[in-house]
Amino acid sequence: MYKLYNVKAWGSVSIHCLLEEMEVPYTNIWMTPEQVRAPEFRALSPLGTIPALGLADGHTLFESAAIVSFLIAAHPEKHLSPVPGSPAHGEFMSILHFMSTELYPTTNIALGGSGYASDEAQEAFIKARARDRADGYWQFLETRLAASGPWLMGRDFSALDLYAFMLSLWGRPSEEALHARFPGIAKLATAVRARPKLKAVLESHGVMKLGGYTG
Repeated sequence: MYKLYNVKAWGSVSIHCLLEEMEVPYTNIWMTPEQVRAPEFRALSPLGTIPALGLADGHTLFESAAIVSFLIAAHPEKHLSPVPGSPAHGEFMSILHFMSTELYPTTNIALGGSGYASDEAQEAFIKARARDRADGYWQFLETRLAASGPWLMGRDFSALDLYAFMLSLWGRPSEEALHARFPGIAKLATAVRARPKLKAVLESHGVMKLGGYTG
């Protein structure tokens, strides 16, 4: 059985949703930000980041995209990604890592508190530039959805859609504003919220309704 180390509306949202969609056994361990920052947690997640996924053999995985990659490989019968090794799977992995290495960190910077600024004016400049760059990344996904939606892999719902949904929760200046700029993303997020298996999870994170994230 897996152990999910989880903080409400943080980067564990996509993994929490994925485990529910897969219907695999897991234990959910809610944590506070203070517990995440404690030295003891670094024994599980070396960088002190959420999510972390404990495995049955005692090992713990960290980095959200790595956990997604592990789960879809461990449970191919759940059909939440294309067949591993197929061209479509390569495309899936490209989009997953684009979101985790480009859109995710840029979104974090846009939220503020990145530590890169020496004063308030620099902080405002960095946040604004990060928001502009994030919009360029969202436009890439929006264009993909317009060409071959309704999901990021076309007609097939996948783990990518859960990952994109999570990132959209943190849209700047708000999730509502992000949806107004990118209607394809808005449609995807609405469809994710409508999935029966996810209702309890999204409610537990406080994001079942549009604009639920207030961080």
